[in-house]
Amino acid sequence: MFQYRPERIIIDKAVSAEPLTEQICASFPEVSKEIVDNFAWHQDESNADPLRNPLTHGKKTLHLKYFRGASFKVCPGFSDKVICCNYFTLDLIENCPFECTYCILQAFLNKPVITVHANLKEILEQVRQRTTVQPNTLFRVGTGEHSDSLALDPVLGINAHVIRFFAKLPNVLLELKTKSKHVDHLLDLPHGGKSVISWSVNPEAVVVQEEHKTARLNERLKAARKASDAGYKVAFHLDPMIHYPEWEKGYQELVEQIFDSVPPERIAWISLGTLRYISSLKSVVDKRFPNSRAFLGEFVPGEDGKMRYLKIIRQRLFRNVQQRIGKLAPQIPTYLCMEKSSLWKNTMPHQPKSATEVESRLTSSLRQLILMET
Repeated sequence: MFQYRPERIIIDKAVSAEPLTEQICASFPEVSKEIVDNFAWHQDESNADPLRNPLTHGKKTLHLKYFRGASFKVCPGFSDKVICCNYFTLDLIENCPFECTYCILQAFLNKPVITVHANLKEILEQVRQRTTVQPNTLFRVGTGEHSDSLALDPVLGINAHVIRFFAKLPNVLLELKTKSKHVDHLLDLPHGGKSVISWSVNPEAVVVQEEHKTARLNERLKAARKASDAGYKVAFHLDPMIHYPEWEKGYQELVEQIFDSVPPERIAWISLGTLRYISSLKSVVDKRFPNSRAFLGEFVPGEDGKMRYLKIIRQRLFRNVQQRIGKLAPQIPTYLCMEKSSLWKNTMPHQPKSATEVESRLTSSLRQLILMET
């Protein structure tokens, strides 16, 4: 699996003395470092190498940034046009070293560098302040919105601090979402049952074709078993599901592989979602990944502006997987990501009318898991 190593480190002066900055810089003693007041990315088009894609090359710059504003916020997928799960996100890193062909970050981020929000103590304090005022609410908080939660962690070492912090919060559950195999450095941490490590998974054929530089499927599942054996709750996101020629067999086998690897009672939830994208992403992918097959087939615009498979295709994908999960482990909470209530009908075993209903079902199950371990 790909191992990240930057060519240079740019440091905001405001975080030059932060403990996390010192920790990260110590991991790369031979890499050049520059302290700046304000960092702006500039692509030198006059010397541009046509074989050196600026989005790929930009990731070789590591920017340690002082983040201003709200890092802790409601998931950006939340909308009154689709049913979500009332999830919260915590922005710690922007951009990802992996190269998934369908990744929305390619068309979303303003600069292609890897950015770490190095004022970690201030950011975590936002979580404490926001969750303390609602002591009876169980907050689900994920760090995998703008990057892979674990892809960089063996060299950055951020999550050890985050896991220890969340272990002390009575009503907050941390989710680390990844396509990596990097869990060994987390196994002995005092997580207190308050962290879920989740894996985005696809059939191996999709991993090889579309999820470049990531861990292979068997590596992800082995890592999930390690985390489970270490007392972590684990979860899985079959998202984005791809409609490819062997999809029915591929996704049924994927569900079976999950349950062969991890005891169902250790799985906190499984979410399902099909490929969806903003229209501007397609031209980026065509240029960067001409061999990608992810965008073949017919897509239509949804009410939220994202392109999606036809409704009947999405229903078939979801029904195929949900029926297999229901047969093998019906007790595991499952939900659809960013779909209208009409998609849940005749697809899922329950049909929530709102995000609050989805959240209530998930948190009820999670509270039981937490009680079992305390």
